[in-house]
Amino acid sequence: MIIKKISIENYLCYSGVKEFELSDGLNIILGENGEGKTKFFEAVDWLFNGRNSELDSLVSAKTLNETEIGEDFRVKVSITVEQYEEKKIISKSFTAKKTADNECSTANYMLEGIEENKIGERNQVDGANLLDRIFPFQIRKYSMFKGESELNIFESQDALTNLVNLFSDAKHYDKYSEKGAFLREKAEKAVEDSTKSDKKNEALYKSLESEILRLENEKHKYQVHLNSTVDEIKNIEGNLQQAESHVKNADTLETINNRIKNIEEKISEYNKRIDENYTTSLFDEKWISVNFEPIHKEFADKVKQLSLDRRKQQSEFDKEQGIKEGERKAKAELLNNAVPLPDNIPSKVIMEEMLHDEICKVCNREAPKGSEAYNFMFERLQTYLQSQAKKEEETDDEPLFKKDYTNRLLNLSVSHEDNLKNLREIRTTIKDLFEFNADRKKDIELLNEQLEKEKTEREKVLGDSSIAEEKLVNVLKNYNSWQRDLKQKGKEQIDYEAKLKDIEAQLKTKKDEKDKIDLSSAQSFLIKTRTILRDIETIFKDTKEKKFDEFIEKLETKSNNFFKDINIDAFTGTILFTKKSRSNKTIVEIELQEDGRTFYKPNQSLLTSMHISILFAISELATEIQEEKFPMIFDAPTSSFGENKTEQFLNLIYETGNQKILLIKDFLYTDKNTKVLSIKDEFKNVKRNKAFWLKLERPFDQNNLKTINTQVITL
Repeated sequence: MIIKKISIENYLCYSGVKEFELSDGLNIILGENGEGKTKFFEAVDWLFNGRNSELDSLVSAKTLNETEIGEDFRVKVSITVEQYEEKKIISKSFTAKKTADNECSTANYMLEGIEENKIGERNQVDGANLLDRIFPFQIRKYSMFKGESELNIFESQDALTNLVNLFSDAKHYDKYSEKGAFLREKAEKAVEDSTKSDKKNEALYKSLESEILRLENEKHKYQVHLNSTVDEIKNIEGNLQQAESHVKNADTLETINNRIKNIEEKISEYNKRIDENYTTSLFDEKWISVNFEPIHKEFADKVKQLSLDRRKQQSEFDKEQGIKEGERKAKAELLNNAVPLPDNIPSKVIMEEMLHDEICKVCNREAPKGSEAYNFMFERLQTYLQSQAKKEEETDDEPLFKKDYTNRLLNLSVSHEDNLKNLREIRTTIKDLFEFNADRKKDIELLNEQLEKEKTEREKVLGDSSIAEEKLVNVLKNYNSWQRDLKQKGKEQIDYEAKLKDIEAQLKTKKDEKDKIDLSSAQSFLIKTRTILRDIETIFKDTKEKKFDEFIEKLETKSNNFFKDINIDAFTGTILFTKKSRSNKTIVEIELQEDGRTFYKPNQSLLTSMHISILFAISELATEIQEEKFPMIFDAPTSSFGENKTEQFLNLIYETGNQKILLIKDFLYTDKNTKVLSIKDEFKNVKRNKAFWLKLERPFDQNNLKTINTQVITL
C-alpha cells in the first residue's frame, strides 16, 4: 500500500484545501515549531484512528471567522492510496455551521470509502472496512509515531504479543498448544481416576499428588524470588554504571574495580581454606587422645606388674601342686630360680621365625641349629604347643586362676603401644593446622589492608568527578553499599537457582513414582493415550518456542543492521532482545549493550536511533511476511540528533525503499535582521524523493488563531 495523496481541508491551521502529492519513497516535510507539522500528523491520525467527538475543536478558526453566520463548510481529511494497481480513497469529514462569532455546530460526520479499478470504475464502499483492509489497525500501531517518546514500542508488554501475532509463525501453534494441553489434561485425569480405583495404591497416590502440588507451589515461589532478584541485580548494576559514568578516568576505575574483585576473591578463598572446626576434630580425628601417652604408660606399668604378680603366684602354686616336679625343678635351675616368662611369650609365630632364621631376636645372637640356644627355643615352642593342647591327664585340682584376664590386659597394652605412633603424629597435625590457620589469617589481614587501600584509591577516582558536589556525595555514599548489595544479590540468585534445580529434581522423582503406580494400576490403553498426548503437546510447545525464538532472532539481527547503518562512523553498541517469563506470560526486554555489559542511560540520540532501527526492522519483516508494503509516518523523530547525524539518517532512509513520511524542523533558519525564514543550503545534500515546506502564511498574529493558515510548498 502506497499513499499517493493526502488532502486536508479546513482542519485546524489548514484553512481551505491543502494537498500533499507523495512519492513512493522518502517524503520529507520541513517546518518550524508551530507552523503545522504536528497538525498534519494529527490530521492523518484522526483519519485513521480518531473518534467523532468534540468535532468543533478541529475546525479551522480562520475559515470559521471568514464564514457568515448560518453558513456551513466542510472539514475533511482524505488519503488516496494505491494497492495492487488499484486506487482507493478514504475520507473522514463533517460539516461545520457557524452559529455565532467563534462558535459553530457540527453534523454529517462520515467515514467514506471509494474503490477505483484499473479501468477507472468507482464504487462506494464502507470506509472503516476499506481502511482495515488496506491498512490493518495492527500494522498502523507500528507505522505512526509522534515525537521520540513514542518510539519505544516495547514499553508495552503487549507489544511483543501483537508482533508475534502479526509476523511470526509461532501464532499458528497457539491453538494447537491449547488443544494439546486440553487433551493431555483429560488423559491425565482418566489415568488418575483409573489408578485411584485400585484401593491398594490410593493412599500412596494421594500422598504423591499432594507432594507434587506442594513442590509446584514451591517452584513458583522461588521462580518469583529469582525473577525479582534478577531485576534487582540489573537495577543495582545500572546504579553502579551511572555512578561510574561520572568519573573522568573510567579506565582507572575499571582497573581498580578488577583489583578489588581479585582481592575479595582471594580473601574468600583463604577464608574457605581456614579450618577451625576444632570441636569436630577433637572427636572425629581423635585429637582428644593427644595426651593419652602418660596414661598409657601408667596403665602398661600396672599391667606389667599385675602380670609379674600373677606369674609369681602361678609359679608358687605349681610348685606346691608338685605338677611335673622334675621338669619344673629343671626349669627352675635353668632359670636360676627366676620367674619364668609366660608360655606364649615370645609368640608362636616369633619363635618359629627365630628357629627358621637361626637367631635369637630377643638378645640378637646367633642360634645355629643344634646349639644350646637353638634347642632352648625349640623346647620353648614345644612347651607352648603342649600348653595349647588338651591335657590327656585330667586332674581334679582347681586352677589358681580360672580366667585369663591378665593376658587380655597384656594384649590391650600391646595394642595401645602400636597406636602410640599415630597419637604422637596428632600433636604434629594440630600444630601444623594451627600454624596454617594463623598464616592464612595473616594473609587475610594483609589482603584487607590492600583492599582498604584500593577502595580509598577508588574513592579518590570517584572524587575526581565533574558532577555537582551533592550528586558526588550521593555517589560516594551509595557506591560501596551497591557493591555489597550486588554481591549479596548474586549469592541469592545462585541460591534460588540451586533451589529451583533441586525442586525440579524432586518433582521429576515424584512424577516418576506417580507414573510408575499408573503403569501398574491404570488401564493400558489409557497409559498409551496419555503418552501420545504428552508427546503431541511437547511437540507443539517446542515448535512454537522455536518459531518464537527464530522471530526474535531475526528481529534482533535486522534491528542491529539498521542500527549500525544509522550510526555509521559513531558508537552504537549492540541491541539485545532478552526473552523472559513473567506470571506465565512471555515478554521481551530490549537493552543496549557494550561488550556484553548493559549500556546504562545512553543519550537520547542513541536511544532514538535504536528505537527507529527496531521499527524499521519491523517494517521490513512486515514487507517480507505480508508481501505488502506499508508506509511509516514520523513526527519529529530525530529532535535529539544534530543536523549532521540527521542528514546521514535521512540519506540512509532514502536507501531503505519503503514509503516513509518524516516531519522535521531541521535545515531551517531565520535571518536575525530581516526575520525571514529560509531553508539552509545543506538541505540540498539530503537525499529524498519528495520534500515539502510547511510555513504559516505571513503576516499573522501570534495571539489570534483567526490569522493562522499553513501553506504547503512543494520543493
